[in-house]
Amino acid sequence: MNIRRFIKILIVLGLVCIWSLTGSAQEFLDGVAAVVDNRIILVSEVQSQLKLAVMNTNIDLTDSVLADSLRHEILQQMIDEKLLLIEAEKDTAIKVTNHDVEEALTDHISKIKEQFPSEEAFQAQLTAEGLTYKELRSRYRDEVRNQLYKEMFLQRQLSKVVISSGEVKEFYNTYKDSLPQRPAGVHLAHILISTTPGQATRDSLREYAQKLRNKAMSGEDFNLLAKAYSDDPSAKNGGDLGWFGRGEMVPEFDKAAFSLQPGQISDVVETQFGFHIIKVTNKKGNKVKASHILVSFKPSSDDIKRAEILVDSVYNLLLEGSDFGELAAKYSDDENSAGNNGDIGWFASDELFPEFKRVIKDIQPGEFSQPVLSRYGYHILKVLEKKTSRPLDFTEDYNDIEEIAKRYKTQKELNEWLKQTREKYYIEVKL
Repeated sequence: MNIRRFIKILIVLGLVCIWSLTGSAQEFLDGVAAVVDNRIILVSEVQSQLKLAVMNTNIDLTDSVLADSLRHEILQQMIDEKLLLIEAEKDTAIKVTNHDVEEALTDHISKIKEQFPSEEAFQAQLTAEGLTYKELRSRYRDEVRNQLYKEMFLQRQLSKVVISSGEVKEFYNTYKDSLPQRPAGVHLAHILISTTPGQATRDSLREYAQKLRNKAMSGEDFNLLAKAYSDDPSAKNGGDLGWFGRGEMVPEFDKAAFSLQPGQISDVVETQFGFHIIKVTNKKGNKVKASHILVSFKPSSDDIKRAEILVDSVYNLLLEGSDFGELAAKYSDDENSAGNNGDIGWFASDELFPEFKRVIKDIQPGEFSQPVLSRYGYHILKVLEKKTSRPLDFTEDYNDIEEIAKRYKTQKELNEWLKQTREKYYIEVKL
């Protein structure tokens, strides 16, 4: 039995969740692939997962036998996921609150945003797909809720499994040739000179937002103001966000919107996205219908120039022999690492931002890079240590091997549980 396949199945069943902006399966009326109890799996959902599998592998779908085999395997895994969800929702020990969902949703969307080089690029993609931020959250909300149920259920299953050192040793001896290798990694420090708007720019943006609010308060048409001035994708709809419930928006926006009565306009509200002017147009129970104008945070040319001048100065100080850690403490905008010599820890080589990969590939431990630009600003990177990819060693990597062995044992028990659970429910495969 191949250990790589067991790890892959664990990933598919929800221990790791992969998200993309367009990854959510759409409920087209395209046919039912399977029925599990009283729930359905659509053909489009299977095709979506098939495309994702192809994107992450070198599978040739022109091979019809291979394509059919993969489609069948994906469908069976999706059936297993439905069973997990059904049982998880019945487990009274598992509680998923609206707060849990909204918090996880915000986290997952943040991960989506990290795939884009800038906030502007993310917003441009939303606009290209005809989506607002609220609509994006709506698209993922049910998926996130279901994912939380499955993750909690699997975590409970995992916590019940006990594995002895003897079992770990036996597992290692049996599967050591097929275990994943310890990936190549690099230990980095950095000095970050942020290009985020400075206080002067933020004050200017707030003042601009206040002027827009004054226009709205003086009787100018709110929707026309949104169309003309808002930086949000909802601008094309006059800023209309539609109906939303408590907790669906970021906290500052949520608090302001639910404090208003229909027809009222908020003060200028600051969130992570910028400055908002909110107008509530209707209210029913725990839901409101609102429009807004967004003045997004954008660094000015002066902010960018300031960052460029400062990072060049810091780089020159390094060339002259100044201590990296002292400069990090004095100049870095990364509060988490500035007081620790700029140390940002270990990274697997394939986890690094592409721009980081390019500049450090030829840098040896102890050396530092020229300034490199990311979505966060300018970085000067210092390589503290490098490790090449290697096989897992039983002594040195015992904790990692124990974790893999425990997951392997859990998967075996989970497979048996799924086999028994399949017998409890009506399952019909139509694909």
